[in-house]
Amino acid sequence: MPYDNDLVERYLYAVTRRLPAKQRADVAEELRTLISDMLDERCGALPPTQKDVRVVLTELGTPGEMVRKYTADEDACLIGQPYYAQYLFVLKIVLACVVGGITLSSALTVVTGRGGDGLEEGLGWLGSIIAASSFAFTFVTVLFAVFHRKGVRVEVMGSLDDLPPVPRGKSSTRGEAVAGIVFSIAFAVVFLLFPNILNALCRRADGAPFDLFDVEAIRASAWILVAWVLVSVAGESFKLVEGRYTKRVFIVSLVANVAAAALAVFWLANYQIVDSQAIVQAFASTVEAPEGALFQVLSNVQPAFCGIVVLSLAIDTVGVAAKTFKAR
Repeated sequence: MPYDNDLVERYLYAVTRRLPAKQRADVAEELRTLISDMLDERCGALPPTQKDVRVVLTELGTPGEMVRKYTADEDACLIGQPYYAQYLFVLKIVLACVVGGITLSSALTVVTGRGGDGLEEGLGWLGSIIAASSFAFTFVTVLFAVFHRKGVRVEVMGSLDDLPPVPRGKSSTRGEAVAGIVFSIAFAVVFLLFPNILNALCRRADGAPFDLFDVEAIRASAWILVAWVLVSVAGESFKLVEGRYTKRVFIVSLVANVAAAALAVFWLANYQIVDSQAIVQAFASTVEAPEGALFQVLSNVQPAFCGIVVLSLAIDTVGVAAKTFKAR
């Protein structure tokens, strides 16, 4: 007979969350039926007790043993389970963001008149797609290969007392991780490949364009942006692999956010990305030239932006800590 029990559901979740998505429902149903049959055989007509459930699950094997049973033929792969399913998921997200971001940015370049002729733009779009997609594929593949080969073990519990709860609502890291990856890739595409778009969208009150960002400074600091994106994607990918808020997720998020904050401070302290003078001139096109406190604010937009970035990363770290504490 079917048997519903919180311990059984946690056991099934601990096993199936490390399997490919298309396999999870079938495996869960198969194990649920097997557990039910074992309980019927053990208890007969009597209702199973919690002790009976624990005995049956112990006889069945730990979640780690069950995962290895269903993925035994994948151990010889470059990226085997339980990482492969998440690897494909992250790779699809990253490639979709790269292709979509480059296509949208190319279209905006043409619309704003900052690009060349049609053939030149088409070839540039194709070259950017190939180069960025190749880099993204290589990075994601190497990242998950390291997860698989270098002992970054995921939580496949060996004890019934350590089974993770079935995530409900905000206890899962999936949504946050996906949003973080999408934002990081979109940010990289715009700043690294199409920085002119940022200026093309800037207009003074009288409609005249002005260059808010120093494109040459952005290109000179491209290595910092690449490092920032790699750190961010790596941290979010670990969240996705872990699947829920744990102490390890908090530690990885803390390290990634500290590294990202350090890169942001170094970037904005050593490269004049924002042209403060252009902002002052744009503001002066509508009113009298700004003076005093207003002039100081407009002249220090870049330090203010740096502070916003660091504050956002700090808030994210506190949020992960709170979610981890709540999950525990």
